[in-house]
Amino acid sequence: MENPNGGHDLERPAQITGPGPGTRQAADPSAVTPPPALRSRRSSKSKRRDRGETRPRLTSATGIRTDRTDRKSLLDAETKLVYGEEQDTAQQLRESLASPASPLKCQGGETVGPASAPTPPEIDEWLRAALQDADACYRRKKYALAAVRFTAALQLCSRGAVFGDLVSADYEDVTKAVSFIESRLAACYLRMKKPTTALQHSLRSIHLNPIHLRSHLQQAMVYRLLGKPCRAVRSAMIADYVHWLCRDGEAHISKLIKLYWQGLLEDAITMEDDFSVLYTPCFGKPTRCLVLHAEETFRTLHPAFTTYIFTDPHGGHVLPHSTDWSVSAQHYVLTLGFRRRQDGDFLDKLLHRKCPTFTGPHAPFVAPDCSSLPRMCETLERRILPVLDFISCTKLTVGLSAGSGLIERLQYADCLLQLGRSTLHTQELQHVLAELALAPYLQELSPTDTTQLQALMADTVDTLEDKRTDRGRVWNAMQTVGLIEDMIYKLEETYLKTKALKATRKQKASLRKSLKDAMVSPPKKRTTLPPSPHGASHPDPQPGTNPGGQGSEPLSTVLLSPPLTSCTPQPQR
Repeated sequence: MENPNGGHDLERPAQITGPGPGTRQAADPSAVTPPPALRSRRSSKSKRRDRGETRPRLTSATGIRTDRTDRKSLLDAETKLVYGEEQDTAQQLRESLASPASPLKCQGGETVGPASAPTPPEIDEWLRAALQDADACYRRKKYALAAVRFTAALQLCSRGAVFGDLVSADYEDVTKAVSFIESRLAACYLRMKKPTTALQHSLRSIHLNPIHLRSHLQQAMVYRLLGKPCRAVRSAMIADYVHWLCRDGEAHISKLIKLYWQGLLEDAITMEDDFSVLYTPCFGKPTRCLVLHAEETFRTLHPAFTTYIFTDPHGGHVLPHSTDWSVSAQHYVLTLGFRRRQDGDFLDKLLHRKCPTFTGPHAPFVAPDCSSLPRMCETLERRILPVLDFISCTKLTVGLSAGSGLIERLQYADCLLQLGRSTLHTQELQHVLAELALAPYLQELSPTDTTQLQALMADTVDTLEDKRTDRGRVWNAMQTVGLIEDMIYKLEETYLKTKALKATRKQKASLRKSLKDAMVSPPKKRTTLPPSPHGASHPDPQPGTNPGGQGSEPLSTVLLSPPLTSCTPQPQR
């Protein structure tokens, strides 16, 4: 939709406003005891409201404000997507096995996959009985007992009781079956209001079957309950893409996912206190002129967040209302403005170097000591990872290098392990493992990226199983390369500064010398001859001769001789 100024307005909220002080939100069971991170955000929002400051807003390049998504509509869409039509568990498993093989992205935007769905294999009798028993408990709303039954079904799978003919079974079918049971476990723990345990099972389900739609929706709900809206937005975005990738013809499901995605994005932006956001439409790679125009527009719309402004140089951000995966989606350039410079100044170094080391120690190649390790972990948790999560929540392809959030999260997991926080360490590694398993479905990988992906997945699995030391991990090697690169940058900067200083000193010394020489030896005076009486020009005098031509007395004697005076003595009075 075009506006009178020639820009493109957004159909959905271009700028988000919160509810008035007298309005009430729909009751949310998860909001009874919010997590610590959510409580701190709410307290900071109340302090900001008391100071009379405005909250960060989602803004398009035109600056149009509309109403935000209804909270009740968001929760209703979440319930329909996460739980859906609860059919028979065994039947759902057969439908999951009968789904087409996972299509991967190829060059030219094509997809590769079989034209028809394969015949699903026969499920083992013991596994079918266990799933039916668990499903019966789930339908009677005995979710704890259903979780125990689904766990028993997982144990049967680990013993080989998956299909009747396990020898000829395909590996992908086995992983689909186990992934489905993990997703049912996640649904049980979500019903019991245990999002932390549900997150572990949803991450395992995505790792085993990255294109399982229900697992991504469950992950979005879990992150919303845990007070991590940016991760919830990314999970909803990936769910919408997976729904299109699997070529599901149900258009109302895609519309419902986009509505859920939009609501989560609005919540993510309104909960941020340290920065504000601007999305500018972009066609192709962002140019320097477009970046300058976006930053100037941001300064006009958000003058309170102009201490430090950063624009993503790569672009490629998508919004739910303008995204159609079947055609070329509308891309946007993201501009972030921070209240404090130290909250975002790491982004320039992070996204313009191959292996940055903004989290490393001050002394190169020296492991952080016990005193600096908590500070380093807090910097990653509070300052760096939230910004990277927000950048990636509207960007489908984030890559595998530094700045994607994966390498930084692996470093954060190392810090958690050294601090003895094993539960969060395992959770972060499982999150990274699910993202790595999903990466080939979201972007085209070069041979170098494929090698790096395999190495990162192998090291992450070995770290979860305690099979590898810190010296053999890929992200530690990347950090070492980053330290070397950082040292080279510093040496180059020091050399250029020293060279410029020497050139300035040399120029000043030359100027002082020329001034001194000018003061010591002043220029000689030139002699002018009287004009000729007949108007004839004087001949050029010979060196050392009188220009008058009379006698042979030197010119110097004539010019320097004192004037003649009378020698007659004056009479005395």
